[in-house]
Amino acid sequence: MRPSIAWTLRCARRVRRIALAALVIAVGGCGGRARTPAKEPPAAERDTTPPRVVPESLPPEKIEDVNAPQEPGLVDNSQVVRIALAAGVPRVAVSATGEWKLYDSNGESTLLHGDGGEQWIVEPERGGLRASRLDGSPTGVRPPPFILRSIVRGSFVIVNGKRYRGEIAIIPAPGGVTVINRLYMEDYLRGVVPLEIGQHRTEDERAAVEAQAVAARSYAYTHLVSERDRSYDMLATVLDQVYGGADAEVPLADRAVLGTTRVVLTYNGRIINAPYHSTCGGTTSAASEVWREGDEPYLVAVSDRIPGSADRYYCDPSPTFRWTRSYDQSSLRSALDKYLRNYAAVSSSGVGTVRSIEVESRTPSGRVHTLGIVTSRGHFSLRQNDIRFVLRSAGGEILNSTYFSVDSRQDPDGVLSSVVIRGNGNGHGVGMCQWGAIGRARAGADYRSILRTYYPGTTVAAVDR
Repeated sequence: MRPSIAWTLRCARRVRRIALAALVIAVGGCGGRARTPAKEPPAAERDTTPPRVVPESLPPEKIEDVNAPQEPGLVDNSQVVRIALAAGVPRVAVSATGEWKLYDSNGESTLLHGDGGEQWIVEPERGGLRASRLDGSPTGVRPPPFILRSIVRGSFVIVNGKRYRGEIAIIPAPGGVTVINRLYMEDYLRGVVPLEIGQHRTEDERAAVEAQAVAARSYAYTHLVSERDRSYDMLATVLDQVYGGADAEVPLADRAVLGTTRVVLTYNGRIINAPYHSTCGGTTSAASEVWREGDEPYLVAVSDRIPGSADRYYCDPSPTFRWTRSYDQSSLRSALDKYLRNYAAVSSSGVGTVRSIEVESRTPSGRVHTLGIVTSRGHFSLRQNDIRFVLRSAGGEILNSTYFSVDSRQDPDGVLSSVVIRGNGNGHGVGMCQWGAIGRARAGADYRSILRTYYPGTTVAAVDR
């Protein structure tokens, strides 16, 4: 049977389509012309010379686009804080856990592009800054500030071997450079809370960790300053809040920060500066008892006694609930010679021979208000928290608290031979007692009731950013 015309035409069209497809594949694979396959090029050796200092055509990323927090609700309209990691240091080593870039001129142009783990040194030079790779020559001197940013989501910038979220700004300063970590408020708190309340808290103490997060957040908001006034908001030390970056983070504190996101303490509608300390020793202190400033209605003395008990306190598990420090004649004289002149008028000939140390007055909460020191060269008075910074140990450690008594002994010549200080608590004593908060959390209190106890009259509220 002869094939039909329609069948013949369909076969012809199918043959033409197959031939056309083969031609397209051949042209695409050969670039339009026949050629013999080339050998694979040899692998290029790794370039070990520093890159040229040439700005890239793309603008640098904004902080919101770099290493953004993974938690929901923290990226949009989030507060950025600036934390000084170091001030006046000769140089700083920078890197990142993933690919990173270093920008000059406050982020206006790209200075270099580094691989994860690749370390560079930044140091001041002729009013500007320069970067040097450990195995190469330095870049040219470029305008500050330098900005270090990770360009891989989820990786960290590294400063002197420690990991941080956000970005790093490096600016010239007297003595070298100042290093500033700029990051979101909530990420900052993740590196603060564990170091302030302790990295080994347990789940039954979670309310104390949450209370710490709210107190630390409130403190931080009240210490934000204009960039025109200062290049950073806070220090990463005990002078503000101890901050350890990403290396300090622990899961329980992360959950506490996340669970209290943007929650602060307010009084009459304003965020308060919420001071806190390790151990009150039985009762907290009003602000005026410790610092030379007026009282705040929410910073008053609060008893830490457990209701129904005669001598039990929420903070008595603290290792510094009670303590003792002893001085012999030599160590006491050394401490006074070294530190007293910072708080009293001491002549150039020194403090002289110490004859007595006595508590002259106390505050309403029982802390030492005035300490009298009599020497062969006169009478010196120390007041309130200044006492702690004069009666230091041989290693320079300040006195635990001003909540103490003094037991002194004199030799037959009337010279002070030894002093024993017996004290309670650790820290200035104002605001939240951290060990008291831990004790209250163990007893079942939630973070809101803990905060209401130590900051009476305040309100727990949320900020917009």
